[in-house]
Amino acid sequence: MTKPRRDRQPLGFIFLVSLVSLFHADRPLQSQSIALSPEYQAALAALNIPVAVPTYIPDGFTLSQIKINLCPSDIPQRGECREGTSYQIIYRNPENTCLMIEAIGGGLGGPDSEFHYTTQTALLGEVEIRFGEIPGDRNTPISEQLRTPQPGLYNFPATGRSGRSPYYAARVEEQGYLCGSNTSISPLEFEQILQSLVLLE
Repeated sequence: MTKPRRDRQPLGFIFLVSLVSLFHADRPLQSQSIALSPEYQAALAALNIPVAVPTYIPDGFTLSQIKINLCPSDIPQRGECREGTSYQIIYRNPENTCLMIEAIGGGLGGPDSEFHYTTQTALLGEVEIRFGEIPGDRNTPISEQLRTPQPGLYNFPATGRSGRSPYYAARVEEQGYLCGSNTSISPLEFEQILQSLVLLE
């Protein structure tokens, strides 16, 4: 059996470290634009997976961080590479509410949410929006809940219309990246963000 070449792995690691260092900035977003610099777009394109980005972000949010996890085919699928190449784009506002757009290769699951409803998107087709503090109930939200910020807000990961991975998801991050609770994004505004997703050309 031919052993995989070891000289390629350090190159992938160096590339990952350099990208993580590159994508940490606070940059203002331009209204109704993707607001990614040419350097950001080129590095995301180098992942060789379709990259979904929002064309709408709520007022007051800025691009805070982009995390790229590059997993060349000759690197074993374990640790951060257990689901393959992935990325996370994080936006933050002055109240420290964080919005994350991400793509992952798999590993879906976990408990259901307290509330859920579905919406149609151009990129992902029908997606399910979930939120709430008590998992497992799957209640239908009332209109007032849809208009006010809710905890645990995310969409169940979905593939593009081709049906192939990666899976795309957005969520209001409240656990990592020193983010605070959701005081800014309602389910209806979150739905608008999902509906704005397009593939980076």
